[in-house]
Amino acid sequence: MPIRPALARLRLELVRLRRWPVTLVVTGVLLVLVVAARLTHAEPDFPHHPPVACLALVATVLAAAVAERSLGSVRTALLGVLVPTAAVLGTQLAVTVGTALGEAHAEEVHGQPLLAPSVVAVALFAAASAGMPAQRRWRVRTVLWTVTLTLLLFAGHGSDVTRALAALLGTAAGALVVHRASRPVSRDQLTPRTVVVATLVALGGGSLVTLVVPDPDGVLSPFADAMSDRAVVLVGVLLLVAAWLVHRGRRAGIVVAVGVLVVLTAVLADAFLIEPVTDAAVQWQGLGLDEVEWQVTLLGAWLVPAAVLLAILVLRGRLVRAPFRAATGSADLLAMLRGGDAGSLGHMGTWRGNAVWSHPDGLGAVAYRVRGDVALTVSDPVCGADDRAAVIAAFAAHCAENGWIPAFTSVHDPVRAILAPEGWTALPVGVEAVLDVTTFDLRGKRRQDLRTASNRADREGVRDEWTRFGQLDAGQRAEVELICTRWAADRRLPEMGFTLGGFRELDDPDVRLALAIDASGRVTAVTSWLPVYSCGTLTGYTLDVMRRGEGGMPGVVEFLIARTAIRAREAGLSTLSLSGTPLAAHDPASHAVLDRGSRLLARVLEPAYGFRSLQRFKEKFGAQHEPLWLVVPTPLHVPRVARALAGAYLPGLRPRHLWELRRAHRAAAEARS
Repeated sequence: MPIRPALARLRLELVRLRRWPVTLVVTGVLLVLVVAARLTHAEPDFPHHPPVACLALVATVLAAAVAERSLGSVRTALLGVLVPTAAVLGTQLAVTVGTALGEAHAEEVHGQPLLAPSVVAVALFAAASAGMPAQRRWRVRTVLWTVTLTLLLFAGHGSDVTRALAALLGTAAGALVVHRASRPVSRDQLTPRTVVVATLVALGGGSLVTLVVPDPDGVLSPFADAMSDRAVVLVGVLLLVAAWLVHRGRRAGIVVAVGVLVVLTAVLADAFLIEPVTDAAVQWQGLGLDEVEWQVTLLGAWLVPAAVLLAILVLRGRLVRAPFRAATGSADLLAMLRGGDAGSLGHMGTWRGNAVWSHPDGLGAVAYRVRGDVALTVSDPVCGADDRAAVIAAFAAHCAENGWIPAFTSVHDPVRAILAPEGWTALPVGVEAVLDVTTFDLRGKRRQDLRTASNRADREGVRDEWTRFGQLDAGQRAEVELICTRWAADRRLPEMGFTLGGFRELDDPDVRLALAIDASGRVTAVTSWLPVYSCGTLTGYTLDVMRRGEGGMPGVVEFLIARTAIRAREAGLSTLSLSGTPLAAHDPASHAVLDRGSRLLARVLEPAYGFRSLQRFKEKFGAQHEPLWLVVPTPLHVPRVARALAGAYLPGLRPRHLWELRRAHRAAAEARS
């Protein structure tokens, strides 16, 4: 009966909910309080803005769930009670002492409610951040402190003071109950750009807050008193736009911020400094404590934007994203490749268009290129295994200083294993086929096609030649170029680049070529092989270019790869990589969203690039499959990184190529029918 599966699913969901007892209790208590408040006509924390109160309630439930997942149920329950209680008591003590001393802000806060649902939310978020990976912890704390300090300085209500104290106590409590192992990747990076962006957000958001909250009384609330409501909205929006542009490393952000702050500083100086001095009715002499405090508050309201303006002018060179410049030579990287370990794809970093970043202490290097504001690495870092985490952390910091999003592209499991525990997002982008040449031969049913190709080559007088591009004569070079360029011209879409080489990458003394030469001496196929080093020793090669010319015998590429594998085995090498297959699923039977998305994209591009056919071709050799990953800081960065990858692999892609892709699909469908 259909009701039984429904009951089973309901029972399963109830079992899952039992794992979140604190979150369920918090949700229930808040629902009871909301209903009771409605029945008694009581007003929430922000009486004139119910959406704000609803947002605070949702944030509290979310904070409880995040804390329970990060800290556990018992710690969440204890911290959710003790931290807000301590914050309320601390605020009450400060208000009482301040009121007794006649402090104006304390007198305003006296009698106001000190506890609100958002206080509990802030306390739990602050405590839970201690158990988060480094990337997420840093972002949560930055947002949390920016919001709490903005409300404290501009709204200045009793609950705002309690909220800021709860954030401080929650952060300290979380650090006490969570013990993290020290890792190089876990170092928090507080860059000048982060500070300036947070400050601009606080000024812009704080200006808008004064229009939303009732009776703002923060120390910076006079900030908006010198302007009309429309001017406050304009200033707030422009400062938020400037913060976003500075965050992206755009020079326009500095221009907007400086322009707004210059005008704002002049207006505030006239309202709070010049006018009081020139007005005979306003005197600084003979003022009581409250009056002097008010004048100091006005001075601070002018001093803060003036200080921010000065900081932006001083730091402007570090706020703008550095222009990307490709490396002019690859000698240093080649030396590191030969002496270190960059994996099977490391030599691709020497190609034209890439830049090389070196670790300040000489621990390693990273080859990368920048598209937009994304730094795309060329596979794994060039370094020893023991230094890999330190090199990755330093490169990520280098990207942050330049306003780039680091995207570790086509990396292997060791890099993913370092970054994933730190909160980075790993996406499957392909599979690399790796041959163990120490046991390679042509026996077995699985390699029947390889034996057939080898036997046919012997019958037709086709031989393989192991050489370099610089050793070819003019005729052979022309034949190789014709094979490569004709293959690219036959594609309906542009030839891919970045980590996929072409004819230009063959002209490299470190790259070996395996040519198929027929009985007449004509080149009929070409494969290129990139060197792979480990700790100063050549351990294998990686397949890059793989082209068959017109008139080449069927199976000629299989023949070249098989002969290269046998040659590598005889030379004492250990591995032969058939390179990565883009968009190949790590688990073909997986129903995960990312794997299904990769398979869908592979099907879309199949008529133009044949990724699925390439994967089936490589399966003939019985190679092991190693997953390749794209690792980015957060899921929010995925769209921008995807756009950068598309620009790196297909810089010549135009809208008309989409029509060509559609025509390719139609042609493939007609061929099948």
